[in-house]
Formats: sequence, C-alpha cells, structure tokens
Amino acid sequence: MPCYLPAHVREGYALSEKRDLWVPAVLALAGVGLLVWHILHEDGRPLMGAAACVLGLGCAIACLPLRLRHGQARLVMFGAGALLMLAIFIPGNFTPGDALGPLQIVPLMVGALAFLLPIKAAPLQTRMVMLIGAAVFALLSALAAMKIVPPNLTWIFVSGAFFLAVQVFSSRLRPEKAPPPGPRVCVFGGSFDPFHRGHRALAEAALRVNDRLLVVVAGAAPHKFAGEEGAVPDRTPFHHRVAMTRLGVEGLPRTEVLELEGRRAGPSYTVDTLETLVRSHAPGTRFRLLLGADMFAEFTTWRDWETLLERSTLLVARRPGHELEAPPELEGRGAAILGLEAPELDVSSTEIRAAVRDGEEQGRTLTPSIRAYIRDHGLYAPAASDA
Repeated sequence: MPCYLPAHVREGYALSEKRDLWVPAVLALAGVGLLVWHILHEDGRPLMGAAACVLGLGCAIACLPLRLRHGQARLVMFGAGALLMLAIFIPGNFTPGDALGPLQIVPLMVGALAFLLPIKAAPLQTRMVMLIGAAVFALLSALAAMKIVPPNLTWIFVSGAFFLAVQVFSSRLRPEKAPPPGPRVCVFGGSFDPFHRGHRALAEAALRVNDRLLVVVAGAAPHKFAGEEGAVPDRTPFHHRVAMTRLGVEGLPRTEVLELEGRRAGPSYTVDTLETLVRSHAPGTRFRLLLGADMFAEFTTWRDWETLLERSTLLVARRPGHELEAPPELEGRGAAILGLEAPELDVSSTEIRAAVRDGEEQGRTLTPSIRAYIRDHGLYAPAASDA
C-alpha cells in the first residue's frame, strides 16, 4: 500500500512498528516458557506444554499482520484472547494444585475465541438471535450457580454467554466514516469572450477564500446554442477564448484553466462539468460554484440545478449596496450559499466586443496582453459586408 506521509514521519512510524514487536515476542516466549515449565516440573504435562508452545508461536505470527494492518485495537483484542488461552495450560492457575479439567478448558477456549475471531458485521436478525442466546446462557449460568441445574456446567454457560455477547458487540452497525474535509475548489465558468478585468477581479476575490480556482471556458452555452441543426452561433472560436483566458489569469496562484467543455458536442451544461470534476478529484473535495448576482437570479432555470446544490456550494459575487436575494425556488431547501465580496466593475463582454470593433476600447476593460492578442488575431473586427 503506498505511503503518502512525509519522509521524517515515515521513519518515525517504522521505528514505532519495530518497537511494538515486543508484543509477538512476549507471546512466543510465553509458549516456549510453558513448554519448558511442563518438561521440568514434576507435575508437568509435556503434551499440554507443547500445545501451549505451538499456540504461543501461532499467536506471535498472527500478531504481526494484525499489528501492521489493523492497529493497536485489534492487537489488544488478539493478545488478550491469546494470553487467556495460554493461561489455561498452567496447572493450579484457577484451581489450587490441579490443572483445569475439560469442562473448564473447552469453555475458556471458546470464550477466548470471541477475542480472536470477532465478527465484524452481521445482519440485524443474526445479532438478535445471538443476543437472545447470550441471555439464555446467562440465565442458565445463574441457575447453575443456584444448583438448580448441574453446577459443573457453569463454565460452559458463562463462556457461551460471554462469547455471544462479545460477538453482538463486535458486529454492531458502524456509521461509515465521512472522508476528511478536502480542499476548497472554486469552479468559475464562462464564455470569456473576451476575458476582461471584471473576470480577473472575481478570480482574485475567489482565491482569497478558496484553495484552488478552476476557470472553465464554456464550449457552447445552452442559452447561446442555435438549437435544431446543432449549429453554434457566430462567436469567437473556442481556442481563442481559451488563449485569452490564460492571458487573463497570468500571475494568479493555484489557478488552472480547463478546456474540457470544448471537447463536447452540443451545448455545455454546468451539471455535466461538475460531475466530471467530482469524479476526477479526491473524495471530500469541497466544490464551490462561482456565480455573478445576475446568473444567481436565473440559477433555478439551469438544467439539474438541484444536483448542483447537492454537489457544490454556491459562491455568489455580491454587488455593493445590494442584498443577496435568492430565487424563490431555493427557499426552505437549506441550500449552501455563500456571498463573495468583490469589486463591482460595470463591464459587459458584448459591450467590449462592440468597443473593440469600433476602436473605442482604451484599456479600461482589457489588459494589454489580451488587447494585443485580439489585435494580432483580428478578433471582433467588423465583417467585410459591414465595411
């Protein structure tokens, strides 16, 4: 499994794993020690000591992957069960002077298995049956203690109740862990025909409250798509708009210009773009959809706008002196909507294109690099028939 920890953290983690090898070492030594004890002691039972040795070594070997893969909690459970099973081989441990008999050893081994083999998950009906079984065994153990049933069966009843109770607890339903909060990624879409100073101001404001900014150049916006025959209306070609957008965001950190909508045929819907971004980013990434106040007012006319609300937070650029008014359809939905303070620039792409065409754009709305690009590629020039 790949490790994404920094080098100094990885080194410390490796040292921790080596340090914790004492746990399986103790289990192995315990098994060997019990074998030696049984061989040397006059009342010893060598076969039982050999079984303890094998059990200790087996537990030690099993502890290694459990420690490295499942952490300290699983190790404690496994170690507790293993030590309990080892302890039953010591004569006089539970009864003075004598080793335990089969009616005590077998139930204790069954009880220890509850630690060694916990059920991770079980259907509700199965858990109910196990719970009823644990209650029945607990009742029988009480009756055995009162000698209403044979008292020599007490260990069997107690171990059965213990085993089932532990399994009911270990198989309980656990809520799925939510992925840790990921980076805040702002999605800023538009035709950017051309990318002007107003767009730049919004991008700078969005970067102040987000970790990354994805500027998505629209392919064919649905409200500008010339429907029936699939013809795109007269507009600046996609590659020119991408180039102007890249010039417009020059110098902005943590910003990327995306061309994914230019690869689609037909109109580009924001919901499709967001679905693509969700699939390509790590779980837990928090997407924010940047909208102007004018687009926010028409948000509920967009395709699958409910899905957009589920997958992202709306980041709406406020207008100075105006309250942020949500469309009536959003009332009572608990939609995640944030306001973004950004300078107001009264600019329009349509007006900018007309100003460039008429030679009246003097740099108030466009940066020098974008003005030069427009001039060098003859964009927004009047058609020959208009000359």
